[in-house]
Amino acid sequence: MQQIRLIAIDLDGTLLNSDKDISAYNLAVLRRAIAAGVYVAISSGRRYADVTAISERIAPGQPIICSNGAMACTQNPFELVYCECLSKEKLRAVVGVLEKESCYYHVYCDDGSVMESRTANPGKKRKLNCYDYAGDILTGDEMPKYVGDGALKVVCFTPDIEKLQRIRAGMETVGGLEVSSSWWDNLEMLAGGVHKGAALHALADKLGIPIGQTMAIGDNENDLSMLRAAGLSVAMGNASDAIKAQVNYVTATNDEDGVGRAIAKLVLNSEEGETP
Repeated sequence: MQQIRLIAIDLDGTLLNSDKDISAYNLAVLRRAIAAGVYVAISSGRRYADVTAISERIAPGQPIICSNGAMACTQNPFELVYCECLSKEKLRAVVGVLEKESCYYHVYCDDGSVMESRTANPGKKRKLNCYDYAGDILTGDEMPKYVGDGALKVVCFTPDIEKLQRIRAGMETVGGLEVSSSWWDNLEMLAGGVHKGAALHALADKLGIPIGQTMAIGDNENDLSMLRAAGLSVAMGNASDAIKAQVNYVTATNDEDGVGRAIAKLVLNSEEGETP
């Protein structure tokens, strides 16, 4: 196995435990890896500001991948490495499907802001998703007017599985989209070919790191692209069997320090559970 020089790590269900926090053990291992010269890139569906805040808590200056792979950047110094948006035409088509289904959704803009739809029950979803967006709340026909050059992604939420299936089918008729899910109650729409795997390739190239010397850790469908791209792929113990079947290694769950245990064993050559 090649030496690992860049690790891309998902947040929810992966690095973050059920309390939405990073355990002391995981934090210690990540900082030890960074001290050893390994880049640790948080790779999340969340927006730039949210991902950066968590990354900076681990260690200043580490690269990040945000908006489910629509954006990647280095932080020290800051440089935008990868940024791919949905065109306004595609955004109108996506929003049209969601409005037809009366599904609540967010639009992530290229300036880092987030716009909310007026549909469904945003108050409940905000609470469930641990977010409190202070941005504009708009109707579907208003969305394309305020996204600047384009939207990084659109994410919709509903507990209605049949509705999600209809929405996914509707997005197939739109075409030219990357559609994935980060949890059972959502779908995320990005421009075609835009995902965490593409962002990881761009970031590794910028850092001068062969893709074979990268590692990816995740738990859900939207992590598959980076798991497939990385030289070493790790699934969390809480991931589905379908995800586990496509990786090199399965670690413990997100409540059992799975990220730290995998990095300790596979990158730092320490025993799992032992702080290296």
